[in-house]
Amino acid sequence: MAGTPIVLTLYDPKTDEPKKTYRRSFVPWKLLKEAVRLSASLTPKKGEEVGYSEEMVDQVSGLVIGVFGDQFTQKELEEGADISELISVFNQIIAKANGIQSNPPPAG
Repeated sequence: MAGTPIVLTLYDPKTDEPKKTYRRSFVPWKLLKEAVRLSASLTPKKGEEVGYSEEMVDQVSGLVIGVFGDQFTQKELEEGADISELISVFNQIIAKANGIQSNPPPAG
């Protein structure tokens, strides 16, 4: 079992009404490197603040789109996603990636 599904709702930008809800029970293995890299680049080093560039935001969008199997476009995500929900989805993806990193196989 892959665990609790990651859920993202896209809204109609004109009415603020939910347009479609997407669910994904797992993060595809092929996206692990991208998730780990993004997590590292968004984690502040001691004494530093994280600065979000437009490129980083696009990379997060690309990761989220990939996790949901390319069921929506970057434009649909940008126009219809609530920022707090999108950040929550990203954090869930990173938590799954970090869970893989923190659970190495037992020493033989």
